[in-house]
Formats: sequence, C-alpha cells, structure tokens
Amino acid sequence: MTELLRDGSRLSTWLAAHSPEIRAARARLAQSSADTRSSRLLLNPVLDATLANVPVSETNPPGLGFNQTAIYTVGLSETIELGKRGPRIAGAELRQQSAALQVASAERDQLSYARLALANALHRGLRVATFEESLKDAEHAADLERTRYEQKALSGTEYDRLLLDLANLRADFERERAEYAAALADCAATLGAECELGGAREDDLSGAARLDATLASASRLEHRPDFQALEAERKAAERDAELARGRAIPDVTLRVGYTHDRFVASGDNRNTLTFGVALPLPVFDRGQHDSARALSRADELRDTRQALLLQARADLSGLLSRKGTLEKVLATTVRESLPRSSSVLQSTQISFDHGGVSLTDLLLARRTHIALRLSLLDERFELFGVRNELSRVLALGSRDEEKKP
Repeated sequence: MTELLRDGSRLSTWLAAHSPEIRAARARLAQSSADTRSSRLLLNPVLDATLANVPVSETNPPGLGFNQTAIYTVGLSETIELGKRGPRIAGAELRQQSAALQVASAERDQLSYARLALANALHRGLRVATFEESLKDAEHAADLERTRYEQKALSGTEYDRLLLDLANLRADFERERAEYAAALADCAATLGAECELGGAREDDLSGAARLDATLASASRLEHRPDFQALEAERKAAERDAELARGRAIPDVTLRVGYTHDRFVASGDNRNTLTFGVALPLPVFDRGQHDSARALSRADELRDTRQALLLQARADLSGLLSRKGTLEKVLATTVRESLPRSSSVLQSTQISFDHGGVSLTDLLLARRTHIALRLSLLDERFELFGVRNELSRVLALGSRDEEKKP
C-alpha cells in the first residue's frame, strides 16, 4: 500500500474500483444521463375509443337492433408543446454536466481522504517504531544499570527513577500501538482493503503529495469541479424558471377521429372523419410561482458558490502560509536540532557511564531526543497534510504534474 501513497495515479485507479462514494457519484451521473435522454422525447400520443347510440328503450324508428344503431368512434390525439422542450432539454443537459463534475469532485475528495488515511497509518506506524526502538534502548540501559545497582554503584533512588521512566515509556508505547491500530482500521475502511505498510520509511511520508508550486494560485479555484457543478446547477434552475413561464403558452392538442355509424336509418353517413384542436386556457396557473421558486433556487446556488469560493481562497492563503512555515521548521530541525540532540544524548550516555553526570541528566537527554524525533515525525505528517489539503483545495488530480516545491 505504500506505493499507493506515492503514486496518485495508482491510488486513483484503486479508488475507482473500490470506493462506494465514487461509484455512487457515477450512478447519479447515469441517472442524469437517462433524464437528459428522456427530456428529448416527444409526448406520447393518446388513443381513445367510444361506443355511442346504444339504445336503452324503444328505438326510433321502432324495431332496430343494436347493430343498426351503434356508433363506433376511434381517435388519435397528439399534444404539441410550445416553448417548453428547449428549456427542459437545456436544464437536463446542465444537470448531466453538473453530475459529471460531481464525479470529478468525488474522485478528488476520495483521493485526498485515502491519501490522508494512508499517511496517518504510516505516521502512526513510524511513531510506534520510534517508541519501540527507544524502549529497547531503555530496557537495555536498565539491565546495565541493574548490575550497577546490585554492585552498590548506583543508588536505589536513581535506579527507581530509571525504572519509573522505563514504565512511562512502555505506557506511551502501548498507547501509540492503540492509535496505530485505529489508524489501520480507518485506512482499511477508506481503501476497502487491509493497509499493509511493511517496510515504510519517513521518506515515503515526505515524498507523498508533492505539489507544483506554480499551480497554487487563487485563479485556479474558479475551475474546481464542485464550483463548476454549482454553476451548472444554477443555470439549470434558470432553465426551470423558463420552463415554468412557458406554461403561459398553451400547448396545442390535435385530434383526428374515425366514426363508423350503424344508425343509417336516421340518414347518418356510415363512415366519417373528425378533426379537432384543444387549447388549455392558462387563466390561473401560468407557472408564475414555480418560476419564482426556480429563480430563488438559482440565487441560492449563486450565493452558495460565492461563499464556498471565498472560504476556499481563505483556506488557500492559510495553507500556503503553513506550508512555508513548516518547511522552514523541518529544514532547521533536520539540519541542526536532530544532529545536535543525537550528539548530546551520546555524550551524556558516555559521561553517565563514567560517572560524569547524574541519571537525571541522562533521562532528560533521552526524553528530549525521543520528543524531538517524534516532533519531527509529527511535523512531516503535518506538512504532508497541508500539501494534501492544498491539492484538494486546488482540485489537483492524479493527472496533474507534481513537482517538488
């Protein structure tokens, strides 16, 4: 799974096959596509049939049978929409476009979430490894100091202090193992498979979610799929308003009928055709309220998009600031603090072995070194999180070229 963290394309391919959120977004796109195809269809014609002139009393002239009085009529009607097909088709196409953009947005979000889950599991695993290494060193030191204690070369108070520090380190190690197990479970739920992170190193965390600094611009936010999807939805709402206003134009219903009249005794023609036109009168419902509702929906979507865009710009500014600060802090820690801490711990251990410093000084140096290593891991994970969030905010997908900043 470590290679998925480094390779965004492979991770995207994996998620496309395993993420239920992405599959759900694609299913919504399929629904919108079906709606678009349905919007282009003509209204179904209506077939009607009637049987008339069925006598229920004495016929006129008297003595006529059913076959001599019955009138059979068959008709076919077709409604022709006026001013409605265009807005309805346009609205459906815009919603299909929005659904396609939402698929891209879901892929972007799931890529970000999956990468963060993988990185968190890796980060927790590295912390466990650090604690485990420190615990082994502390246990080895405790065994050595036990010999000194038994030889009366170390006081009971100092030996107890060593054992207490060792117990605290074991407790921290167990807590970190529990956090690691939780991170692995979260990673498995996100990826739909067990997260195998054997052989992972700190470089895997540092090398993941690399960001091309030239892409980190506010102008790119306008092209985010979720913002474009909102814009498409807004335009679709305007088409809905146009469609509703179109109800003020009555649709024409044309009808052609065929009548077979058996009541020729009265002088009727046996076979005739009828032609008719029907127009509904838009006296009360002219679509005015549905149009107002659709326009209000369009206003809502426009303002929602504007609010999200303003928040995204603020997020981008804050993330870029945090990224710059973390890179400086990490560089200083790796270049200066960590080597100095290792040197201090080594010299303190040597001095303690020769009786030059107290056990308290050794424990403090060891704790400081462990804390610095853990802090370095945390800062690397935090920097990864900032880069990962920048990629999400800027809508950078796996196809975007990633360069070292």
